Amino acid sequence: MHPKIQATITINFVEEKRTEMNHKNTLRSISLAAAIMVCSAAGRPAATTTIVEESPFGNQHWTMQAASIQPAIDLNADGKLDTDLMILTRPCERDDADLFRADGFIITHRGAISCEEDEGKVEETGTWAYNPSTKTLIMERYDGSKPIEGKLETITPNKITFVSTHQSSKGKHTIRTTYVAKKV
Repeated sequence: MHPKIQATITINFVEEKRTEMNHKNTLRSISLAAAIMVCSAAGRPAATTTIVEESPFGNQHWTMQAASIQPAIDLNADGKLDTDLMILTRPCERDDADLFRADGFIITHRGAISCEEDEGKVEETGTWAYNPSTKTLIMERYDGSKPIEGKLETITPNKITFVSTHQSSKGKHTIRTTYVAKKV
């Protein structure tokens, strides 16, 4: 094969894998936040990492049950407006669960369906901070995305609803993500 063609194929393959990983990482970030969230570091409220007893997460794992965006936006470039963010979630990610440890680390437990052959069952995927007085959650994933910030709207022992905003070229959107406790 000609070296230039081989290089082009290699670059395209790498770009496709990078795009696939970016989609996966974006969806990971939705895990208590939203798709493609933009938030600035300036003006972010000071959040303090709390101990587990003060944390709304307790010592349990959380999995995404539902995620929506309002007003609707074309998420998958099919020409139709979407409100259900779950269409972006691959089946292999729907059974993953996050543990928000008291030391500020997010540990992701991969479910029974693997996305990658060599995917580990347990992985540290980011850090988090929570301010109980403002109900503000800030997460930073190791995938290179910007920190995600929002408010916890519903907090029960088995259900948490996280509300954040996303600024698109079409305007400001509200993203609502519901998580339920999951036994791992």
